[in-house]
Amino acid sequence: MDRLSDEALVDLILKGEKTAFGVLIKRYEKQIYSLAYRLTNNKDDAQDFAQEAFLKIYNNLDKYDKGRPFFPWMYKVASNVCYSELRQSKPQANEVPLEKVIEFSPLIPDKSTHPEEYSQTREVQRLVKQAVAELPEKYRVPLVLKYLEDMSYKEISEIMEIPVSTIETRLYRGRALLQKRLSVTLERGERDEVSGK
Repeated sequence: MDRLSDEALVDLILKGEKTAFGVLIKRYEKQIYSLAYRLTNNKDDAQDFAQEAFLKIYNNLDKYDKGRPFFPWMYKVASNVCYSELRQSKPQANEVPLEKVIEFSPLIPDKSTHPEEYSQTREVQRLVKQAVAELPEKYRVPLVLKYLEDMSYKEISEIMEIPVSTIETRLYRGRALLQKRLSVTLERGERDEVSGK
């Protein structure tokens, strides 16, 4: 059963073969968990959201269009679930998770001409991770969906249930806010290096 295509597994599930869904879960649990973690920044919440996502996928398999690839459909359902759960969960006061497994290279200033390129790039990535985690949810979610999950404006608009024009504005403002925070942090770091701190 492990060698069957996604679409063949869906056919089996719809015919009552529930073990086929376990194969789909095993096949995609890492991707769905990764999506949930990038949106929540919390391991426990990510596990809960991933479970909710798979439950929703299972309950909506009859709505899947067999003429299209399964993975994009499943991923969109999971994205919708994760964002809905994120909106309903109450934010923790003053709790800002600083560890994110994320590469935000399009937003990292180019330091390739510096002699200590490698160590500086690593430090910049750490600062980016921290800055992204600290962004307000309305900016963080579109940035994650656009730059990490490679979703279109239209897809993000459908998931967040807001107009494409609002998504464009939030992405613009989110990038600007992120770059502003990074610029201040990087300038402070360079001043500290010069002064020997």
